[in-house]
Amino acid sequence: MSLSDIIGDSLSNFEKYNNKEVYSLGNFTITGRLVSATAGFVVIIIMLMVTFSSAANSVMVSGLGGSTAYTADVTITENSGPSLSGSLNEGESIEFGYLLEEMEWDYTQEMRVTEIIVSVNWDASGGAGPGRQVTFEVSTDNNTVGESQNDGGGGGDIPITWPINQLPETVSDLADSPDDFVSSFEKNGEWLGGRFTFTQASQGSILPGINESVSYTITLTYYTWELENIREIAEI
Repeated sequence: MSLSDIIGDSLSNFEKYNNKEVYSLGNFTITGRLVSATAGFVVIIIMLMVTFSSAANSVMVSGLGGSTAYTADVTITENSGPSLSGSLNEGESIEFGYLLEEMEWDYTQEMRVTEIIVSVNWDASGGAGPGRQVTFEVSTDNNTVGESQNDGGGGGDIPITWPINQLPETVSDLADSPDDFVSSFEKNGEWLGGRFTFTQASQGSILPGINESVSYTITLTYYTWELENIREIAEI
């Protein structure tokens, strides 16, 4: 006998059982179908009871661990870092930060920095006026490729933002204590550095007696976070 025949016979016998009268009580007849439905209903109830019981036990075990949900407001503060100034002739450049192992540009031990902005303010000095080209490069000792921007004309500002740990206005997390909650958001900063280059003078610089240069000021500004109004949401 094939498997399909066996399955067919089993289904046929089950259907006969469902239609069979099992017990009569006056005008009320208990059939096999009613017995099957009742048994199935009991099995479902038992499965639901086991499921809810397991869920309740899971919550209780988590609560015994002391984990608590906290939330807090984030306050951002602007801070001034190092700076340097000078002037460059065409083709010259100035390096700074980790490229020269200057420790004042090192923020790796600062654990609450959201972002660092390194910018250069430059201006055309002498010569035949605007039309000069400059290049500003910023990177870290962990990412030496970094970011590069070009600028031209008679001067301007070139800011380059380096994200570290940018937090929203409100943060939430699970922790065993308020101190643990705060430390969960801490992250090491970066050691910044880079190069500023006067890449090309203006067209007028080809005239006799014309010498062109650019003056510059490179500054670092970093932003730090603090958590205020730390409050407990609920124990879980």
